Amino acid sequence: MLTKAIRGAAALLISSVALMPAQGWTQILPRGPCGDRDSIVEWLDERHGESQSGFGLAGDRALLELFTSVEGTWTILLSGTTGRSCLMAAGTSWTDVEPPIEDTAQPAGDR
Repeated sequence: MLTKAIRGAAALLISSVALMPAQGWTQILPRGPCGDRDSIVEWLDERHGESQSGFGLAGDRALLELFTSVEGTWTILLSGTTGRSCLMAAGTSWTDVEPPIEDTAQPAGDR
């Protein structure tokens, strides 16, 4: 349930960024601590043991990344084309779920 909520929030964020004008998306960056992407990624690894476990493109303007650790911590990072990144959300108790198995016995139009 929590995973669905996080994925929904991430999808909403990606959609919002993708629809903004080229310079408009940077207005959302001050909501979290920002800095050089490489430095933030290094800090997430050293401090929390987090590594990238997924990402999505928001048009040609931004990259939304999910970092997770085996201990269950997670961070959502939003990066622009300039190399500047901002922490958008973070938490604990991350749980990976298996994607649903597609029923290949039925024709695609009947699913």
